[in-house]
Formats: sequence, structure tokens, C-alpha cells
Amino acid sequence: MHTCLITVLRNGSWEVLESSELVPGDIVDLGSSGLFTLPCDAVVLEGDCIVNESMLTGESVPEFKCSLDQGTTVLGSIDMEAYTFSPSVSRHVIFAGTHLVRVRRTESVYGSYVDNTAEGSRNTHTTAMVIRTGFCSTKGALVRSILFPRPTKFRFYRDAFCFVGILALIAIAGFTVNAINLHRLGVSASTIAIKALDLITVVVPPALPASMSIGMAFAARRLRKKGIFCISPSRINVASKVAAMCFDKTGTLTEEGLDLLGIHTADHRTGQFTKVCTEVKELVCSANSAQDGGIFDSAGDPGISVIKAIASCHSLRLVDNKPVGDPLELKMLEFSGWNMDEDEDTGTTIVSPPTSMVKADIDSNSSSNERICNIYHSEKRVGSCKYPPAAIRILKTFDFASELRRASVIVCQHGTQRRAEAYVKGAPEVIKELCWPATVPREYFSILNEFTQKGYRVIAIAGKPLESWVLSAKSIPERAEIESCLTFMGFLVFENRLKPKTAEIIGELRQARIRMIMCTGDNPLTAVSVARECQLVRSDVSVFVSHVQEASAKSGDTIDVFEGKKPNGFTTFMNSSHLRPGIVWKESTGKEIILDPVALVPSAANQTDKDAVAFAEELAESGCYCLAVTGDAFELFTKDVLGMEDTWKLILMRGLVFARMSPEQKAVLVEQLQVLGYITGFCGDGANDCTALKTADVGISLSEAEASVAAPFTSSIPDISCVACVLREGRCSIATSFGCFKYMMLYSMIQFTSCCLLYVYNINLTNGQFLYVDLFITLPIAVCMNRVKPFKVLVPKRPSASLISKKVLTSLTGNVVLIIGFQVAVYFMTEAQSWYEKPVPKKPGDPDSTPLEGNLNTSIFLFSTFQYIFIGLVFSIGPPYRQPVRQNYVYIVTLTLLLAFNLWMVMVPAKGFYSLFGLVHVRASWRFVIFGMGAANFAMCYFGEQFLFPWIAPRVAKVFRFVRLASNRCLKRGCGHCINAYRRKGTEDGVGNSGAATSGIWKQTNKRENRKEYKLLLEKMVGGAGLY
Repeated sequence: MHTCLITVLRNGSWEVLESSELVPGDIVDLGSSGLFTLPCDAVVLEGDCIVNESMLTGESVPEFKCSLDQGTTVLGSIDMEAYTFSPSVSRHVIFAGTHLVRVRRTESVYGSYVDNTAEGSRNTHTTAMVIRTGFCSTKGALVRSILFPRPTKFRFYRDAFCFVGILALIAIAGFTVNAINLHRLGVSASTIAIKALDLITVVVPPALPASMSIGMAFAARRLRKKGIFCISPSRINVASKVAAMCFDKTGTLTEEGLDLLGIHTADHRTGQFTKVCTEVKELVCSANSAQDGGIFDSAGDPGISVIKAIASCHSLRLVDNKPVGDPLELKMLEFSGWNMDEDEDTGTTIVSPPTSMVKADIDSNSSSNERICNIYHSEKRVGSCKYPPAAIRILKTFDFASELRRASVIVCQHGTQRRAEAYVKGAPEVIKELCWPATVPREYFSILNEFTQKGYRVIAIAGKPLESWVLSAKSIPERAEIESCLTFMGFLVFENRLKPKTAEIIGELRQARIRMIMCTGDNPLTAVSVARECQLVRSDVSVFVSHVQEASAKSGDTIDVFEGKKPNGFTTFMNSSHLRPGIVWKESTGKEIILDPVALVPSAANQTDKDAVAFAEELAESGCYCLAVTGDAFELFTKDVLGMEDTWKLILMRGLVFARMSPEQKAVLVEQLQVLGYITGFCGDGANDCTALKTADVGISLSEAEASVAAPFTSSIPDISCVACVLREGRCSIATSFGCFKYMMLYSMIQFTSCCLLYVYNINLTNGQFLYVDLFITLPIAVCMNRVKPFKVLVPKRPSASLISKKVLTSLTGNVVLIIGFQVAVYFMTEAQSWYEKPVPKKPGDPDSTPLEGNLNTSIFLFSTFQYIFIGLVFSIGPPYRQPVRQNYVYIVTLTLLLAFNLWMVMVPAKGFYSLFGLVHVRASWRFVIFGMGAANFAMCYFGEQFLFPWIAPRVAKVFRFVRLASNRCLKRGCGHCINAYRRKGTEDGVGNSGAATSGIWKQTNKRENRKEYKLLLEKMVGGAGLY
């Protein structure tokens, strides 16, 4: 952990200590010389500071930390065991690992430094109280999550352990049989034990784990060359099975920056919106009415101003005389043209109009449409005043809260106690509820929908004048009081453009049939518009947006769940008494179509509208519709889903857009998809997505900030093209791991068979032969096999992750049979030769004296070396997940050299090499036979791997299913009832299918819910399979 020198208050005096000596409760001075990176979590007590928390949050925007207010209860609400704190707490807490950008001192009650105390000097500090240190701090928790990541529950790794167990059983069986044979030959017990242990190491190769991880290491290196860094290589294989990919919107699918297109203000006299103002000078009505220096505009009521609202309603701070903060707020300040400064005496922020102010000269003889805006140069200073008369001072800032979805400020005219004002900005749906209804235009939602459907981001602004007592009161009123009874002022319209690569990658993932979900905190209609623009939602798919209303039915009421025609396979499956909160699903483009609140089936809102009825029936039959779920609807289901389980699962299956989602809700969505059995990925910019990135099976952060290390993958590529790269490498890695695993399995079975055949005469391979096979054949092949690159196209079929699947088992079993068969054939063919000499002990009666060298040893070894090489070529399958083996040049060269050396060793029996490996000379004709047998073995294995075994595997699966069904029928006849593989209470399942034929579409007996069941559900939803 980071250590540094820091000034600490100990025993009533200030001391300079190592940060490693800090303990909770210590008072530290944040203004200590040389303190740039915080070594602990602490609560600010005096003064304030600006910190860069990108190390923890990934957000590059500096955060303002203020001291605790007197009488506050924040300390009592701090949960010391929590990884993060609520926004109301975190605004007072500085975290370990964050960087101090600016520190502002204030009068302190803790005394001054002993070495710089001077009579008459001021006692100023920025103090904070330590609350957590070391690995208990927030940074420590982040480091722990990196050192000890969440265990990966991936089937491939579980099955690998099963296979090791199977190999161990084979080793035990071989040990037993050979022990009996060796005992029959009179071999001593100690020799039998040594040979048995040797056999176990042959069957269970120690290099198996390393060889399987080499592919992931090569994949991680290729990703690193592309600017994608991986801290958890095991997740590369997991990426091969990603079935659902969630994307954040802003900064991920769209550009990070926003452009303020204009302001759509409200005219309270007419109750309508005015035209969109694209320049701030268009807002100015009359500057000569501002006799006291105030600013009025055509949209503001007396006492409030749109210009003031966009210039002051922010939480920006000055760093090196430049405003820093939220990019959206920076755009607002830039649009207003006002300047920002900080009053060193009061510590408050001052915003003032530029020296060039807008003045609208109104010709009394002309109409209002003939106003001409002129620019005039105002006085830079009035007397000794530093700021112009129109400057305003920000008294209090209520920062943006994700749960409230709004932010607000209290301002007053600089240099006076009069004319205090409050301005609020936030989500349009929220701001409307805080405003006087009379100030909200009648076309509020129609204008809002018009902008959001075009993909614009809309922020509503409102304000109200405050009474003069607000400034003279000892404390500012509560936030709820300030943010109420507001006057609606207008919409701020922002444009957020798609990144150039977004649509292309979305199309590639769609071709691969990977389900894509947008998860954003933005407006649902804006999110739907962006989803359509990037083709995440197809143009022919209707989108229904959730709207939370008051409960539409009380317990005991009876409501017909379906109106009109019910689609095939759907019946009423839930009592209407469960309709607690009212969630209405409306078509996003305004068509009079709604969804049934339970079965989510389209129906016409007005049954007399024949066109709407026909369209609803067509949608119900085709199933070409999806859902846009808002955060409040999502919250209702996650908090209380009792009685609505089937509806909730349908929402998760049909939801493609999740809007107005908080960071915590994004993580919950990922967890819910994992419950369905999806291997889920999440791609975000790392700012508000850290929790979701860590929760996902495959988290990809587009942020280069230090917080991104919490995600398994971090990309320096600023768009989602990194997602396709990770998925391709994952598929290549898992296919390579399968090939390498099967190769190592066959390698162990080849060597196991050779040893067992030689143990018949109490002989074995020589040490030179073992070393040659292990170090010069198996190791190079296993390493170079993993160097293959991924295929360029993501195909719809994902690679299998099960080592005990019928396809893998059929392949392994078939190749093992061929390998053993050919070795046994060579064994008997060797013994049948006229020149064959049977191995006998050198000392009669002493079986341990039998020499290892001989005709049988030489024949078995030379033939097996071809098997090791050829089987590596058999398992080097290329497309659809890997490039063709011919493009793996290093592997081809390695195989060519090994094959050439083996041919030379067989055909040209060099005396030196033969004595090194313990070989004997055999006839030339027999050497051709050995090579011919090796070539025949390769041809049959290759044909079986490419054509025969894939053809046999599904038929074997059918046989197993037939046997299982037959056994179930036998049990039914014998016990009088059927024990089904699937079970469900009640007579109907979640989509209205009844009877034993579809029983248990949701739940499998004694097994976790998995995606196969939901795939079955999706197939029964007419047209549903085409959504993704």
C-alpha cells in the first residue's frame, strides 16, 4: 500500500509521521507538504478540497469534498463494512488512493504547527478524521478484489477435474492389472511399487494444467497488442460462452461529449413552448430593465432567469483557473458565456456575465419581431467592486443524486442580501412533479417525446425566487423545501452522437446471435432512439416502454387479464389480486397499443379501433416486439416479485433496453441474467459501471483510469470493437484448450498403452525415450498448437464448454480405441516376425534383470512417436473458431521438423542416436511397415475426427435419451406414477402450457435454472427467437 509522510494530531500537538502509523480516529492535515495521494479513508472536518477519484471510480471529473456541517448525523450513518458510501456520505469522505487536486484551508480548532507558530498568525488547516486504513480502506478492498477475484464457475474447469478423476481411475485399473502381471513374473514388491507410480504419472500428466493455460496466455498477449489488457486470464475462456452482452450508452455506444443544441423555453402567458434558442443572446429581452444589475430574459418570470439557471446550476470547481467537472455542466456554462471565479474570502463560487453583454434595443416604433440584438461593452468594474453588478453568488449546491435524478443551487446577487433564487435541473419526468401545474405547458410530454425519439438527451430546468429570510437565516432550508413549488422554465437539448464503430460491431454481434442489451441512466425514449439508430433494436421490432402508475386494482378485484384474442399457448396464469403496483406498457411511437400487465401480450388500448386491434393481433402472432424497462419498474420487480415470477422472467427475456438505471440496478440486472443461466458480459466506460463490470462474467471497461483494473478486461480502444476482439479470442482460446486437452489425453493414453504392452515382459521405455517424447515432441506441439489466431468471423454457434459432452466423449473414445488398436496391432505384428527375439532376463530367475532394449521396445517406441505427432495434427482444427492450421506457421514448421527427424531416425538408423535412445536395429522392410502403420493411424483418426465421430455423436445422444425414457416408463409401470426429469407445481406453466408434456418449463429437479429452459420458453414465444 502507498505510504508517505503526513501531519497528524497526537497528544494535542501536530507531528509528522509515516502514513503506515495511522489508526482510525487520528486527525490529519490534508494540507501537509508533499501530500498528493491519500493513504487512508477519512472524513473532512474543516475546510474543503477537490480530489481526483479516477483510481476508484474511473470518473476523470474531479470531485468536491466539503466538511461536515455542525449537528450533522452523517457519521452515524457510515457503514464501515461497506465498499462504498451513499452520495450524502461520500461528499464528505476522501478515499485512499485518490489524488488531491486542490486544498482550501479554514480556521481550525486544533491549533497550529509548533514550528511555524507566530504571534498574530492565523491558525488555518484542512483537517480530516481517519476512518479506515490499509486493506480495510476502499482502495484496499479494490486491491483485494484483484488479488482474490470472484471464483469462476465455468463448466470447462469443473469437467477438467472430472476427467482427471477418470484418468486416475484408469491409472488405478492399469496399476492393478500390471501389478498382478508383474507379481506373476516374480518381480519384487519394491519394483512393482516404482513401476506402478511411474504408470500413474504417465496416465495423469503433470503438464496438463500448464498446457491448458498456454492458450489463454497467448490470447492475453494478442489482446494486449491490440490495447486490451486482461488481469484474469481464466475469463478469456469464459468469454467464449457469452450469450448476453450489456452495454452502457453514454461513452460506450455514443461519444463521451455532449453538444448543447439549444434551449426550448416555456412561455407562461400562452402555456406553450417558444422556439428553440440556439444562442444565449436570443433569450435576452431587455437589459435596460436590469437597472440594479440583474439579468432578465424573455423566458424567466420576475425574480428568476433562464440565463442565470444555465450559468449557475452546476457543481463545477476551479482548478488552475479553469472550471472542471461534469462535461454536461461545462457545456451549459460554455453556452451561457458567463465567467466563473471563486471568492477567496467566503469560499463561494461567483459567476458573472462576460464584459460583452447582450442588450436588446427595442425600437418603440417597430414590432417585437423586429428586435435587433446589439453587443455593448459594459464597465469592467464598478468602483472598487471586483465583479460586475450582474454577477451572482452560489450560496449552496445540492449535488446530483442518482436516486433523486436532480441537482439544485441557491444563488443571490453578488454584493446584496436581496433577490435569492433557487434553480433545479434534472430528469424531465422528475422536474415536472416539482413544478406548479400552471407553469407546465400542455404539450410538455409531446415535445419531450419528440426530442427523445430523435435521440437527443433532454434536461429540464426550473426555478423560483426565495424570500429574503433565506439569506439571513442561520441555516439554509432542507433540500426538499428548496426543490418544491417550482416554476418550469424549459428544456436543455443535448445531442449525443454514436461512435463510428458502434453500428458495425452491433451488426457483427447480431450475426453471432448474441443478445445485446442497453443499460443506461438516460431517458427511455432517448435510449430506444439510440438503440434503433445503432440497430441494437431492429427497425421492424416494436418497443413497449414501462410506465409506473398507482395500483390499478385492489386485492380481491377481478380483472380480465386478456382483452381480445389470446395468442397461441397463452392463458391466464395469475390471479388479478397480484396486480399491486400499476405498470403500464405503452408503445414507444405513440400507437394505441399496450401490453397485458402479466403475460406481456399486445392488445389494443381501445377495442373499437379496428386498426389498433389488427396491429396488436399481428404483433401477438409474430412476437416482433421488445421491452424498454425503466429503473422504477425494475425496482418494483426486484424488491417484490412475489406472485409475479413468470412475468419477471418474461421481462428479462424480452427486455432489450433498460433506462433510468442506477449503478446498483445495472449490477442487479447482470445478476438476474446470470440467474437465467446466461453467461453475461458488460461493457461500460468505467465511471458508474464498476459494480456491474465486476459482477459480470466478462466485464470490459473502456476507461483507462485505475479503477478499471477491477474489471477483468480493460480496453484502450475507445469503442465497443474491443468486445468483438475479446469474444473472438475467447472462442479461439476455448477451442484451443479443448484441442490441447484432447491432445494431452491422447498423449497420456499413447504412453500408457506403450508401458502396459511392455510391462507384459517386465520392460519399459528407456529414460532417453521418455525424455525425447516429453521434452522434444509433446511440449513443442502443446505450446505451438496454442499459437493459432482466432477466426475473423463470429459465428452463431458458440463453442461447447463441456468436456463430458457427447461430441467430446465420442471423439476421445473413438481416437483412444484407434490408438490402442494400432499399438496392439504393432505389438502382435512384431511378435509374429521371424527375426523377433522375446525379452528374457539376463540372470535366470531374476526378472528385474530383463534389458529394456529389444525389438519390441524399438517397434513400439518408433511407432508411438508418429502417433504423438499425427494426433497433434488431428486436433488442430481451424474454423469456425480458429484460423486454418496452415496459417499457424510456427506449428507447421514444428510438426514438419519433428516428422522429418522421426522419418530420418526410422529410415536411417544412426548408431549414436540409437544407443542414446536404447534402440536396436530392425529390418528396413519393418521400418517401412512402422511408418505405414503410423500413416494409416493418422488417416483413420483424421477421418474419424472430421466426419465419423461428429456423425456418431448425435446418434449416441439419441440412444441415451431413448434409454432414459424407457427407464422412466418402466418406473411408471412399476410405481404407478411417473418420475419426470422436470417437475412443477400446478397444472399450468408460465406460458399456459399444461400437462406432463411441458411440465417444468421453468425448473429442473435438483438443478439450478439454466438457459436451456429459457431457450425452450423463447421458442414457445411466437417470433421471440427472432428478436436477438
